[in-house]
Amino acid sequence: MFIVDTPKAILRALQTPIRRMPVPLRLAAGLLSMLFCLFAAMHAIAGRESVFVTGDARFYLSIATGDYSQVMQPFALRQLGAISAAALGHLLHSSVEEGFVLEGIFSLVTMLMVIYTVLFRSSAPSWLLAAIAFVPFWPMLMKEMVLPDLWYSALLGLMLLLLKNEKMLAASLMMFPLMLSRESTSLTLVCFLISGWQWLRWRDKSVAVTSALAGAMVVKHLALHAQPNLEHLPEAIYMLAKAPWNFANNVLGLVPWSNVNQSFCSAPAWKLAVHLGSVQAIGICGVSSLGWIKITMTMLNEFGLLPLLTVFLWWRRRKLPESVDPPNGLLRFTLLYGAASLVLAPMLGTWINRLVGYAWPLYLVATPLLFEPVSRSVLFSRRALAGTGFFCLHMFAIWFSIYEAIRWVWTTQVAIELGLWLAGFFLLRYWLAESKERLDRVDSASAGLAPSRSATQPSPSQFRVRELERPAGAAGRA
Repeated sequence: MFIVDTPKAILRALQTPIRRMPVPLRLAAGLLSMLFCLFAAMHAIAGRESVFVTGDARFYLSIATGDYSQVMQPFALRQLGAISAAALGHLLHSSVEEGFVLEGIFSLVTMLMVIYTVLFRSSAPSWLLAAIAFVPFWPMLMKEMVLPDLWYSALLGLMLLLLKNEKMLAASLMMFPLMLSRESTSLTLVCFLISGWQWLRWRDKSVAVTSALAGAMVVKHLALHAQPNLEHLPEAIYMLAKAPWNFANNVLGLVPWSNVNQSFCSAPAWKLAVHLGSVQAIGICGVSSLGWIKITMTMLNEFGLLPLLTVFLWWRRRKLPESVDPPNGLLRFTLLYGAASLVLAPMLGTWINRLVGYAWPLYLVATPLLFEPVSRSVLFSRRALAGTGFFCLHMFAIWFSIYEAIRWVWTTQVAIELGLWLAGFFLLRYWLAESKERLDRVDSASAGLAPSRSATQPSPSQFRVRELERPAGAAGRA
């Protein structure tokens, strides 16, 4: 009997919404998942010195040691993470490298705490705990701990936690350390203002803009002694010119060339004379599909099948009535910021897996929130077995991309992974196909009756008057 019932018990546990799990079991499952993330991330850098010598790590090491003669723009605009690592090393009487390791561990723990705090309070099925813990994003992020990405993600995670707790002023103030850490905070600011425009006070909006401008001024002062970029262009023009350069390479398949940047080829097939700083000529080396391959492989691999789950849940709930799906500031921001990061990724550089990773709030924070309007009957129905099957496909896709895909040519790998995505789509369609209709019926049936707790949650526009509300008759008693 025990042998027969055990698989059923396991399936039942996997389908249980996280917030309905017993508290000890929920904490144990969350702690185990976070420990696995830490283990995988630390294993990725164990005994490897390459994290301090690959990519652009040398610029941030130079910032930490104060040697700005070795730092050029725009890397000099990303100060706070390197300065914090140097301060940690000095405080603990250790090296700068050890300071970066400690900062990386602290940043990773902070990210995990924020993500799993959102997960614990969501109605997502419990298998999402493991689905997030095993994605290849975590070891990849730790391998780049010298870069500002991990540090920036931790700060962004703290901002997301403030948004969840409706601390709008504190979230606005986070623009200052974010801007000190990476100049792309301008995108974060724009997404914050757009997603919260209807319920943010003017005070919050002005504080967010002022904090970002103050951070930009401070970091510009700190970078005064840094070297200019290779092209000797003003920073605004340099950043704007990066977009068409990388778009041509990653999306159009046209490999770019300039007399300053000859990393792709030394003799272009076509060139044109220009006069922009040190750039005297630009051209095209040829046509290559490498950019397409990188983008396709990264989108299919880095977060497993979570992107498919996120898009499916968003598509299913986009037309739900507000009584069923009340406005959520955190959800709006993560959806907008994640989507913008994905769209801009091919235009920011050639390190595609790193750039796509900027969209992590979309997959790791928005996804559990998107489960909120899914009824409990859907989560516990027989159809929920399809959700467990989707989780198994997700885990297989991760295993394949990490351990097996290296044995296959990229066309075969893409074909297999697209097949997994297609199977996952049909499983989600079978599982959640009726969720919208069920919710609509529930909403219609409850018309004229006392609204449910989910329907009475205040919208973001009501955040500011919540403290003024009183029960009926309170004024007369006063």
